[in-house]
Amino acid sequence: MQVSHRFVGGRGKRSGRTKNNTISVFHISLLEVLPHAAAYVAQDGRILALNKHMKAACDTAGVSDSPRGLGELLSAAGWKRCEPVLSAAFSGVPAEVRGRITFRSGAPFCRHVMCTSLPLAGDLQAVLVQFDMAETVPATGAGPSRRAPPKRPALPAELLEHFPDDIVIFDGCESAEEKAVMLLELIGSDREAGFLIEAIAGLEGDAPQTLYLPEGSGLETAGYAAVRQMCEIRLVPTPSLQEAENGGRPAMAIIRHNVDCPHEVAENRRLAYLDPLTGLENRRAFTKVLERELKRLAADTETGLAVFYIDLDEFKKVNDLGGHDAGDDMLLRVAACLRLTLGEFGTAARIGGDEFAGMLPAANKEAALDVAERILDGFDRIRLEVGERVFTIGGSVGIAFVEGAMPLKQLDASVLLGLADRACLRGKRFGGQSVQLHAVQSNDCAEGGEVAALPEPGSFRGNELTLYTMPIMCLKKNRICGSEVLLRLQGERAHELSSRAWISAAERSGFIAQVDAWTLDKVLDAADKNPSRVTLTMNVSAESARDPLFRDGLSQRLSVNPLLAAKLCLEIAEKDFLREPATVESFFKFVSGLGCQTAIDDFAGHWPVLSRLTGLRVEWLKLDPGLTQQVADEPAKAAILNGLVRAAHELGIKVVAKHVESAEEADLLRELDIEAAQGFHFGRPEPWPDAGAPFGRPVK
Repeated sequence: MQVSHRFVGGRGKRSGRTKNNTISVFHISLLEVLPHAAAYVAQDGRILALNKHMKAACDTAGVSDSPRGLGELLSAAGWKRCEPVLSAAFSGVPAEVRGRITFRSGAPFCRHVMCTSLPLAGDLQAVLVQFDMAETVPATGAGPSRRAPPKRPALPAELLEHFPDDIVIFDGCESAEEKAVMLLELIGSDREAGFLIEAIAGLEGDAPQTLYLPEGSGLETAGYAAVRQMCEIRLVPTPSLQEAENGGRPAMAIIRHNVDCPHEVAENRRLAYLDPLTGLENRRAFTKVLERELKRLAADTETGLAVFYIDLDEFKKVNDLGGHDAGDDMLLRVAACLRLTLGEFGTAARIGGDEFAGMLPAANKEAALDVAERILDGFDRIRLEVGERVFTIGGSVGIAFVEGAMPLKQLDASVLLGLADRACLRGKRFGGQSVQLHAVQSNDCAEGGEVAALPEPGSFRGNELTLYTMPIMCLKKNRICGSEVLLRLQGERAHELSSRAWISAAERSGFIAQVDAWTLDKVLDAADKNPSRVTLTMNVSAESARDPLFRDGLSQRLSVNPLLAAKLCLEIAEKDFLREPATVESFFKFVSGLGCQTAIDDFAGHWPVLSRLTGLRVEWLKLDPGLTQQVADEPAKAAILNGLVRAAHELGIKVVAKHVESAEEADLLRELDIEAAQGFHFGRPEPWPDAGAPFGRPVK
């Protein structure tokens, strides 16, 4: 076995073992496996230990007693030549001397002396001195050497000193257990040798094995998984070296100290591309994925790419009123919503405090807008209860849409994300809760390219607002029993602004009550002209619910024709009820006194609402789509919905299901005793011919 000299220069510091002044069993064993006569020699020349080859040489030379020092063993000339190399070795520099060295008796001893520094233990300092006797006496006493000529050249000892790492060369005569014990002793580890024996025994072919041990002793590193600095042992078969007489295979152990734990390195590399709170990809990872998608886009011209930039609205209120733990919980729910909405073909990322991003292949702009609306619909369903408070969340979404067939120059991931960010900022100017889409053009990616500006909030023109209706189907009688009146934006900007965007702008800018009043007039006019008993349903904002002018206008219209009240159903979203329960309760009491029907829209079954239903004057619960979608495929979900419907019926409240898209869903809802439903299965929103002229004056 050959050992590089770096093992001896500081191994005591690494091992952390108790100091003593005795030569360990390991060092004695190491001495015995050396192929030359060798001894451990102190600085004054005393021989501390010698191997069998050295004893045999002494016996051959007639030195009957074991010599106490090299000065007594060698001739005066030989000792004089050895003193300088011993001194150099004790200073930490390996040294050697070549030339004829004789015993004090004059008998020839060797022609090559090699000295290597080796701190044995504690304060005991010594050097390993090897005497190459190949040209003189045999290594095992009288008679010729039985050692067969080497099949391959051995690795020169001086070459080991130039390796950058610690090296141990096994010549193949050692057993796997012996190799393991030697290695653990050399690196100063108290771990059991079993796992190392298996690794050494498993060396096959030319495949290396790499193992990692905690630095220091086993007692110091009981928490193995938490250790950061490791000792790396790389076991490499070396068929180029000479084989042992027993046919054992030579091997090399390359040892590196203070190596970072590979498991932690891999984990840190993974975490470098993940947001630590939500587990979504971070900005760096998202940019890399986006670059790959752009390369795919260049090859696939049939499918476009939608890049989403999402900025949460009013997230600061969650942190300020609920605390940072509540803020973290809200971010986790937002992340889960994005994962669910974008699905396996999309990518979601958190790129800032309350800013997220996403990407998804999309066939056209309409598909991209639909995904963005589903993201905001998912946000609407988020409810976070902290004590007596219930927090909701909204967001603004900017979309940068790239058509597959569009030739783009210098298309860059960061530029594309910037375009989506600017579109999102436009939505923020409209008050949030909006979707803004920008169709990417070739010059957008050039330096200085700008996204087309949109008007400021509150600048809608009078002919841009109109009304649509969507049928509501009575499930038991299988006929239309009502219509929901919906506000829509028309004209050139209808494709650039979602309904959510401008409704949110109207709410934030303070003119939503004017829009609600105009809608109410249109609904009452249509109800007055139409003799049928079809109920017309319209959504009322929280601002209108608290506005005395809106209440006065409703009261005056119904005082002229009180029968119209029976045809009118006024609904308020659950999120508005959660934010202003007293306002909504007061409004429902007022309109119920006028004879109007009332409804809670997007009802998700949250306890703060359920607990107030007994004292709330409400005729209808319009279920959140999340409660009814895919209920046909999930029996457990159907059971929960059934319980919720039965609870509502016991309180005398009727139920409406939304977003029904198939006959199978409709049949199941009938079985659950749900009174009414609306969705694309029964009819899509259509322009309302009874609405008359569009919004008749500019809204400022």
